Amino acid sequence: MRGFRVNEQGARVTVKSMISTIGVRKRGSSSSGFTLVELLVVISIIALLISILLPSLKKARDSAKAVKCAANLKSVGVGVATYLAENNGVYPPSYVYPNDAAGSWNLRDGGQNTTSVPFGYMHWSYFLYSNGKVGDEAFQCPSFTNGGAPRTNPGLESRNWESGQIDAGHNNNPNELVDKQATRMAYAANAAIMPRNKFTPLLSGGQRRNVLVQENRIKRPGSTILATEYLENWKALGVPESGSLVLVKSHRPINVFYHLGSSYNEYEAPESSPGFIYGEVGNAKSPEQYGLLRLGKVKDKTNILDYTSGVPQINAVGRSHPGGTDKAYGGTANFMFTDTHVDRMTAFQTMRNRLWGDRYYSLSGENQIINMDAPQD
Repeated sequence: MRGFRVNEQGARVTVKSMISTIGVRKRGSSSSGFTLVELLVVISIIALLISILLPSLKKARDSAKAVKCAANLKSVGVGVATYLAENNGVYPPSYVYPNDAAGSWNLRDGGQNTTSVPFGYMHWSYFLYSNGKVGDEAFQCPSFTNGGAPRTNPGLESRNWESGQIDAGHNNNPNELVDKQATRMAYAANAAIMPRNKFTPLLSGGQRRNVLVQENRIKRPGSTILATEYLENWKALGVPESGSLVLVKSHRPINVFYHLGSSYNEYEAPESSPGFIYGEVGNAKSPEQYGLLRLGKVKDKTNILDYTSGVPQINAVGRSHPGGTDKAYGGTANFMFTDTHVDRMTAFQTMRNRLWGDRYYSLSGENQIINMDAPQD
C-alpha cells in the first residue's frame, strides 16, 4: 500500500509502504520507531480497512452458511429418493404417534391418544437416518442457532434442550421421554406431500383427513417443493405453555394453502367443497395478500404452525440467507423440490410462482388449487 506520512517539521515524504516504516530511524534522533502522528495514521488506516472488510467477511460467511444448508438439504433429498425406492414410491408422513417404544404405528388407528404422546413423536427424519439413508446431522443448518430447533421431547441430554422449553410430559428438565427425530431440526416438509398424523376424522377434528401421497401423483416434480428451512427461532415453532415455557412443534410440516370456505383450517371444509388457493385472495400480488408478515412482527410470534394461531404458516419459512428484494420481509431460504434439486429464494417468490403444488395431495376430497394461473416471476 503506497501513501504519505508527516514528520514533525510538516514535510511530506513518500514511502513505499506503511509497513516499511517499522524500525526506521528518525532524522536527527538516535532512537527508532513511529512518531505519534505516524502511529495515529496507521491506526486510522487499519480501522478504515476493518470497516471496509467486515461487511464483506460477514456476507461471505452468510453465503457459506447458505451453501452448507443447501448441501445438507440436498443430501436429505437423496435420502428421501432412496426411501421412495424402497417403499413403493410412497412419501412418509411428517410424523405419527408410535404405539410403543419400538416405533410401531398404525395409519388407521383412530383410537390413538390425542392428548399425550407417551412414546414421543416419530418424525419423517427418523425414517431416513434410522436406516442409514442420511446422517442425523444432515437435518441441521448453520444459520440456525444450535443447528436447528430442538425436538418436542428432547430426551436425557441437556445439550439437546433449549432454555425455556417444556416437553409433552410437562417437564422442563432432561428425562427419558424422547422423540424418534433428528436431534436438531432445521427443515420442514410440505404438508401437501408429507402430512400431519390426521388420518381419521377423530384425529383431524373435521370432515377431511390426511392420506399418504404416491410420488407419481406429483405432476410437476421439478417445480413442487418437498421441504424447506424453518424460521430461525425455535419458539416461533412452538406453543406457549405454563407461563413463559414453550412446547416446540418442530415435527410439524408447513401448510401454505387457504380454503375459501374454512380459511387456514384444511380439515373443516366438506370434502366436496373446492376452494384451495395461494394467498387469501384469488389474484394476490403483495406479500401481505399471501399472508406473509414482516420479519419484525413474526420473529416474536409463537404457534405459527397451526391454523388456530391466526398466523399463516408460510411465516414459518426461513429468512436468514442473503438475497430478497424487501429487507422488511427478510432474506431467502433453501427449498428442496420433489426431484431433489435445491434452489434458494424468498417465501414470497415460492407463493407467487405456485411452487408448493397444484393440489393439496395429502388431503382427502376436492383438493385442487384453483388459482394456479397467476403470473409468475
